[in-house]
Amino acid sequence: MIKFFRKIRKRLLIENKFSKYLLYAIGEIILVVIGILIALQINTWNQNKQDRKQEKQILSQLIKEYKSNLNQINEKIDLRNETLNSCFKLLEYRKSNNTEIKVDSVDSHLFRISIRPTFDPELSVSNELINSGKLYILTNEELRNYISAYSSFLSELSEEEQVILELTENRLIPFLIENYQIGRMMMVLLDDKELRAKITMGKIKDYDTMKNLVQNSDFTNMLYHPDFEDYLLQLISYTSYTNEQSTGVREKTNKIIDLIITEINK
Repeated sequence: MIKFFRKIRKRLLIENKFSKYLLYAIGEIILVVIGILIALQINTWNQNKQDRKQEKQILSQLIKEYKSNLNQINEKIDLRNETLNSCFKLLEYRKSNNTEIKVDSVDSHLFRISIRPTFDPELSVSNELINSGKLYILTNEELRNYISAYSSFLSELSEEEQVILELTENRLIPFLIENYQIGRMMMVLLDDKELRAKITMGKIKDYDTMKNLVQNSDFTNMLYHPDFEDYLLQLISYTSYTNEQSTGVREKTNKIIDLIITEINK
């Protein structure tokens, strides 16, 4: 083909037909440009085909990641609701007659107000997309924006969780240790299988009851101590606000899941 075009150019030059040669040269340039554009179009088509195949794989990984995060945030909200319930129950006990209160119930509620759950999302796929610059593979701009901003959604929640952590570890638990024998309280986790599953996010070994190994303690001092009421009220305030933040994160997580499902079903 190249020899054929070369012969035409040579013949036109020999015959001194410059105008025809010029038109031919322009035509040849146009053909070359068209060839290049077609090659680029084919290359772009192939690249898009590879990107769409990769996008499907990424979407299937993302849906697992955010469904896992949704399950975890729901578990943490449930645990905080149990904490709130136990706080209110302990406040009610302060108004009750000692003889009406069972020590096992006190221990159970004390343990629940001390568990301080935190949301630890799985973001390995999302972070890999962002850090590698491959987020562009996702064609849905709204989905890209939500995934990019997801970590910032968690910042305020993390700050509130830290407030509860500091209150519980630095003030509440030291107060309980000083005013109560907390051994039986710590046995609640081993006896309550449902609570164990929520805290450990999985199965752990079954235990025979161990609370009978620990002697009962008189909760009167602790329960009616004025500082205890303050700690409970602070914990109610912090936990309620943290659950509001968690609900916001849950809504964002649900939105991302809905967007991913829409893309998968296209």
